[in-house]
Amino acid sequence: MAAFGILGLFLLPTLAEAYRARVVAANPVVPKGCANSCNNGPFPDCLINASLASPIERASKDAVDILVFPEVYGVEEIMLCPPKEEDLLPKDGTLLCPDSDGVSTATPWWVKVACLAKKWHVLVVVGVYDWGPCVPGPDPFIHRPFPCFGNLTVFNKAVVFGVDGTLLAVHHKHHMAHTLTPTENISVRRSNGIIYNPSARGVYNDDVAGAWPVPDVTVFTSHFGVKFGLIICHEINFASPLRSMISAGVRDVIFPTQWGGSYGGNFAATQSGFAIAHQVNLLSANGMSGGSGIWPADYKKSPVQFLADATMVESPTPQWFGTLDLESPAAAFLPPLMAPAPVYPIISKTQMLDASSSGIIADLNLQGVLCRLDLKNAKIEGGRFLFGASVGINIIGMFEASCWIFSCDMLHQPSHLTPDFARIAAWPLTKEDYDECKESTSATAITFSGTPTMEIDSPYSNFFIPLGQCQDTSIPMPRPHAIEVSSSSQRLVLPTECPMTYGGLRSFAQSDFEEPMCPNGFCPSPSPCNDTSWELKFDAWCLLIPETDEREQQQSVYV
Repeated sequence: MAAFGILGLFLLPTLAEAYRARVVAANPVVPKGCANSCNNGPFPDCLINASLASPIERASKDAVDILVFPEVYGVEEIMLCPPKEEDLLPKDGTLLCPDSDGVSTATPWWVKVACLAKKWHVLVVVGVYDWGPCVPGPDPFIHRPFPCFGNLTVFNKAVVFGVDGTLLAVHHKHHMAHTLTPTENISVRRSNGIIYNPSARGVYNDDVAGAWPVPDVTVFTSHFGVKFGLIICHEINFASPLRSMISAGVRDVIFPTQWGGSYGGNFAATQSGFAIAHQVNLLSANGMSGGSGIWPADYKKSPVQFLADATMVESPTPQWFGTLDLESPAAAFLPPLMAPAPVYPIISKTQMLDASSSGIIADLNLQGVLCRLDLKNAKIEGGRFLFGASVGINIIGMFEASCWIFSCDMLHQPSHLTPDFARIAAWPLTKEDYDECKESTSATAITFSGTPTMEIDSPYSNFFIPLGQCQDTSIPMPRPHAIEVSSSSQRLVLPTECPMTYGGLRSFAQSDFEEPMCPNGFCPSPSPCNDTSWELKFDAWCLLIPETDEREQQQSVYV
């Protein structure tokens, strides 16, 4: 087991429970002519038959205990079809399918899925947009609630069906996929070496649904004895509701998501590091190409991982099924609480290195955070790479302090294969960095030998995620893991098992109740978002003020 914070809390061990898990990567296969109607909700019969029934039956024949489908796996366009209030999804604990032979075409979709789970004796988790009572939660950036339709609104849910036909749990997404994103994917370097992204920010909407008003602490116990928690997509970036779930005894986390494509990038490394850092098993079912897999808590145990390729920009085709036998971990880890971190826009420093850097120690100091790359006992083969430090409020609205390396080879790859961190850190790469990498005749991945290490010391951080990604987007084995140096410092031994494109340590200031923060100079309250239908459109932007000159004046304090 990796070493973690002296002041952190390892929850008391529980008896290990074994189970077989399966996750589905890809969005549903919609047969030709399978159109949604206002009578069918997110799952018309043709979609259930094509994309749920067969995988559930197959899982049963493969002795799978739990089958997880991606976020919003059903039909998305349900906004025009608000149901009657008496036709809403029932409460947790309701027996939906007393008799699996009694299903008719008029039966609600949730009864049909519950009967499939009962018939094939498989615990089923599926993500949907679905209706519920209107309890609007304002967006943290533009301070507007999602609209209501009468007394109802749409929520992003993950629904859990037990093997006895019961509705085991319903999780409501609280942290919506709204990010404070730069309009340009390029940064500039000031004369003092500090890098920042000067472009205007817009709130990007990738979640056409209402936010549950508070983090939804969803915990349930399976028929095989494992206590699970649920988070959906963007919620992996926040400590709430996960901290409450771990405190309640959760050691295994279900994670339906839609992350990837040219906008989202690849975040398999983040999933692996998340599982190791929290000491939980993570079951990730992703409808997009950004990374699916089952990630054991123990870094020495191999995951099962979906590997995206250069041609697979959006949803994986054909569908991919990842299966792994797991044991519920004996203990999970909760970082100690600490004081709030600073609230300035994320900034970076970088240093270009290459194979001749073998044997050196490189240090970057930024806003009180130290990043050290120790290559004294290491050799490097391959092309140039950037060693970087980034500190501040990222585009998600969370403080992070991170040390990282990007190979120049990464900049030659399609954008959907680049790590998610590049976008989250507001693209900490300058035009000069791009040009130097792209003009390099040795733009190949980095191969380390010996014992290369990276260390971060951040007085603002209490939680550290170790990262490493091979050139083919796989996670090296043993999986990257951190060792504690002090309460504010951790060390990562960089992988030597494969040519690397990306590695590092991301650190955060976890608290029990987290909401996105707006960095100084970007978010007036309320925001002057003039697009009145922004909440109802995918891939929509709302540009924010103040104007560039005002923002520059406020940023100059930090950069």
